[in-house]
Amino acid sequence: MNPLIEFQGFNKYFGTHQVLKDIDLTVNAGEVVVILGPSGCGKSTLLRCLNGLEEAQGGSLRLAGQELLAAGTDWRQVRQRVGMVFQSYHLFGHMSVIDNLLLGPLKVQQRPRREAREQAENLLERVGLLDKRDAFPRQLSGGQQQRIAIVRALCMNPEVMLFDEVTAALDPEMVKEVLQVIQGLAEGGMTLLIVTHEMAFARAVADRIVFMEAGRILEQNDPERFFTQPRTARAQQFLEKFSFVQSLPKTLHKELS
Repeated sequence: MNPLIEFQGFNKYFGTHQVLKDIDLTVNAGEVVVILGPSGCGKSTLLRCLNGLEEAQGGSLRLAGQELLAAGTDWRQVRQRVGMVFQSYHLFGHMSVIDNLLLGPLKVQQRPRREAREQAENLLERVGLLDKRDAFPRQLSGGQQQRIAIVRALCMNPEVMLFDEVTAALDPEMVKEVLQVIQGLAEGGMTLLIVTHEMAFARAVADRIVFMEAGRILEQNDPERFFTQPRTARAQQFLEKFSFVQSLPKTLHKELS
């Protein structure tokens, strides 16, 4: 095993409210970990702490052996190693697709333009959007914009990618094209932490499922065992809810999930 990410006794508060409680979680290089749990359980906050978007109040967080909670951590450097994609695409509307992709590599990493553009175009081709390189975000569908957001993060050559409910804002017909891109990254051996409510996708792509409730990790298991034989009653209730939602007309899924 080659630990890449290590949370130990990790705690996070918003004011007096503790949202993450003594989190112990290790993610190995090349592993795909999917984090499941009800809304408000701390899934997204956990990802945001790893990317330095939220400040921890106790414990340890290491990336490739480096303690990130130590004084003097350069989070700007860390974020180049930990790519993150959110529900919202956050593309610059006044810039073309290719300019959105080149902004980080050129301005932050000071890389040669030719090298950065070649990588960006290769990644665009990989996600089926090379023909959109000169388009503007307003000319793209939501699914296309989300794939561009993924490519933008990949252009920084991260060691790990974080996905926070990246399909939540998409219409159902656009979800598949985004999930296929993420699955391709998983098959390519990239380390991924994924927060999602797409149960079938979680079961197919994950090496391990982490289930959270009220700021704690209640159980961890391989996908097949988690979905067929959950260890806790709370996980069983969670899965039963989603089975019920999936049996309803598709127009009700987003509202109830």
